Amino acid sequence: MSFTVFGALRKLDEGRHRAEFYRGWSLGLDAGLAHPVSLQQMGSVGSPHADAARRYLLMGLQQGRDVATLAKARPSLFQPFEIAILAAGEESGKLAQVLRLLADHFGREYRRMLKVRGLMGYPIFVGVASAFVIGLPFLQRGGRRAYGWAIAVSIAAFLLLGGIAISLIAGNFANGFRHAVPRFARVLAMCFEAGLPRGRAVRLAIDASGSSEIRAHVAKRSERELNVLPLATLFEGSRILPQEMLAQMSVADATGLYAETLRRFADELERAR
Repeated sequence: MSFTVFGALRKLDEGRHRAEFYRGWSLGLDAGLAHPVSLQQMGSVGSPHADAARRYLLMGLQQGRDVATLAKARPSLFQPFEIAILAAGEESGKLAQVLRLLADHFGREYRRMLKVRGLMGYPIFVGVASAFVIGLPFLQRGGRRAYGWAIAVSIAAFLLLGGIAISLIAGNFANGFRHAVPRFARVLAMCFEAGLPRGRAVRLAIDASGSSEIRAHVAKRSERELNVLPLATLFEGSRILPQEMLAQMSVADATGLYAETLRRFADELERAR
């Protein structure tokens, strides 16, 4: 979490840089380049966090270590579902396909965050406007010069420390119903497409969604129930998942086409929003 307002806003752009990282890596593999060459040729991807992941993987791969081991060893650089999907892709020989899935996911996540970023204009305006109110006692006691200094100091303090509040507000919007449900559906489809077991896929998708309501709904379920129960039964009665999604889960349970069904539903849900 960034302390500064500008740092908090830059954090909302992380999806774009992550998408560029995975897209560049996958393009290199499609061109027949080895992993280290692909990662080295793309250069910096514009984000300290994404670039730290690129440099770490580059160094590890040059030392002969595999992608799965490297990703698992540094959870601070990768989300849990990223680690699982990268490992599954490498083990199945479908890493290039998995990289494209991750690039697509983070590209969509960036577009979601653009909407959240647009909403941050109001709290930033309130923070700046508050400086003029806070400085009023200085106007009465010290005149316009003191008032001007009080405004300048207050705005500077907000810009330097207001990132915490902006990050919290942005997080609430990003993990709300509007964005959490499409993210949950997308990551769940990706996990199935990567060949992960149902229980693991569900856990990872819930974690990626950021929704406390979805997490609470399955909190008391055992690992066996997550792996055995049909998805529609598992999420029946959920207060946040729409009935349309439960219906699509029923279709997936009946056909076994989890990845395809959930991916189509995620596409429709994102187009509608």
